[in-house]
Amino acid sequence: MDIDISDILASVTRSVPGDPSSSSVYLDTDTSTDHQLLTRSWISERCAPDLLFYPTELMQRVMTRVQHQINTIEDLASGMGDGYSAQNNKGVNSRQNANLTLSILQTDLSRTQFLIRSFLRQRLAKLTKFAVFYLSSLDTDEKNVYLSAAETAFLKNHQALLSRFYDASFLQAFPAGLRRLDDSSGGVPMVEGPDGATAVVVRCLLPEGWRNGSEVDERKEGGASVELRMSRGEVWVVRWRDVRKGVERGDLELL
Repeated sequence: MDIDISDILASVTRSVPGDPSSSSVYLDTDTSTDHQLLTRSWISERCAPDLLFYPTELMQRVMTRVQHQINTIEDLASGMGDGYSAQNNKGVNSRQNANLTLSILQTDLSRTQFLIRSFLRQRLAKLTKFAVFYLSSLDTDEKNVYLSAAETAFLKNHQALLSRFYDASFLQAFPAGLRRLDDSSGGVPMVEGPDGATAVVVRCLLPEGWRNGSEVDERKEGGASVELRMSRGEVWVVRWRDVRKGVERGDLELL
């Protein structure tokens, strides 16, 4: 069997003649590069205590490839894939090649689907845990750039349902002045947000090194508390708020 795995995986990113949807610009980017970017986004989202930017373009490309790969697998499994029907008439070797191709494509699809699902579940877990914080931030600091349109809709609907449930369950029994879920009177805010002091592990990616001197501002919410200087390849354990901007710009990566 003279089948190259890389050729099989690359075949699902090529445009299909007569299929306008398969000629999308999202299929022009290298599949391996996008898989590495998706893996890095997944790791970063798991390690960061706060939401990171939603990789809109990356997710569009990946989802386009996933749909195209599903169609290819379905066609191959039913014996209708382009080029495979003819091969199946050449004997046992051709059938074995087709079965191997199907197995490889299914394995690669499962790997990609796992990364996508785990990535989105991590983000939804943060949204549900700090729902009031993120909802109140949408209108104050343009936090919506961190969310996809679907995540924004989910957040609003989730909090609306939760508020109605709380109101019907016990809030109606409280005085009107004690029913707010975002009360900050008395110097003790009720809204809980991500902890910027959480320890994270980061590695510097910039050849010239990285520093956060311009971001140090303890008075500003989310500002760095101490100045850091890292050389390329160094791995540090630091507070999240001190390296957040560097991670968001891609200067540092979370481990």
